[in-house]
Amino acid sequence: MAGTDLAHGSTAKHAAAAAPVEPAPLPAPVPVTDIARPGRASATAPIWLAGVGALVLFVSIPILPGVLWALLIGYWTYPLHRRLPTGLRAGAAAGLSTVMLVAVAILPTMWLVESTQLVWTWAQESLPATVDLALIRTHELAASLPYLGDKVQSALPRSVRDIDWIGIGTGSANAIGGMLTTVVLRAGDSAFHLVIGIGTLFFVYRDGPTWWRIATRAATASFGAAGLEAADLCRQTASAVTRGVILTALVQGVLAGLGYWAAGVPQPLLLAVMTVPAAVVPLGASLVWVPAAAWLALTGDLAAGVGLALWGALAVSTADNALRPLLMREHTTLSFWPLTLSIVGGTLALGVPGVYVGPIAYSLARMAITRAAR
Repeated sequence: MAGTDLAHGSTAKHAAAAAPVEPAPLPAPVPVTDIARPGRASATAPIWLAGVGALVLFVSIPILPGVLWALLIGYWTYPLHRRLPTGLRAGAAAGLSTVMLVAVAILPTMWLVESTQLVWTWAQESLPATVDLALIRTHELAASLPYLGDKVQSALPRSVRDIDWIGIGTGSANAIGGMLTTVVLRAGDSAFHLVIGIGTLFFVYRDGPTWWRIATRAATASFGAAGLEAADLCRQTASAVTRGVILTALVQGVLAGLGYWAAGVPQPLLLAVMTVPAAVVPLGASLVWVPAAAWLALTGDLAAGVGLALWGALAVSTADNALRPLLMREHTTLSFWPLTLSIVGGTLALGVPGVYVGPIAYSLARMAITRAAR
């Protein structure tokens, strides 16, 4: 019997070992609301995003000029970067575009330096005779003034030889010395921002679209429809600035250059190049063509000076006042005067990159005010 029981026990054990083991029941699923609370996340996400953005902006202030220039140049030239052969890797294509852009930027700089040297040589050779002629014309105009003509003539020198060049030279030397000191002190900063800009430009070419997609998704996830609207508004405003401001400045530079050439102004191409960045600001082109017209009138060519002044007022300024709103009307929510204030304020605050930052900031402020008023 004992053997039989032992056999039965052994058989039972083998049967128990061979039987499949039932898995333990899984715990009840935890409700999603206990893991993450979307309501709280969506409410706090804008605060976190604003705080992180403010911290990044604070840390980036020392390098902001170089970064803004890189973003601006990358935005302008990215369509050309996309035309590179598709077989190149992203890093190689970005490096090639950066090297090509730096090489292209060096040639105009060399041309500007050479043109400035030519202007300086011309000024040294013709400036005394030009000043004498301008003084003669000024005395003739002063003689025709009633009551004040004698006083104006007595206050003006008769020729270059009557000018106190020693006093002017001393004051000019002091001013130039201060300028040179400032330039030397800022040369290191300029080189630093140049390196920052070139490095940032490489990554703008390589990762720019990815950055924009991430920023758009973050804004949409944090602010909902308002974030998506803000991202679209930034893109539309940047496109409007490129079409309206940049194209208008180029057209004004071409028109002003034709006027300089027809009027006989020395170095018309150099003045045309100088007119383009000046024309970024409304009425900024007049800072170039008005002195050129005045110089022609005071040096004896009154007809050319008046003609250039009329050309600048009628053609160049008309392009500024008519073409800019026409190109920007369908791509920005700002009216003429807020748009002008944003461009001027952004330029004064940040330089040329402020031409984009100012309108974008004003457009976002307008969107926020409009949404708050609903």
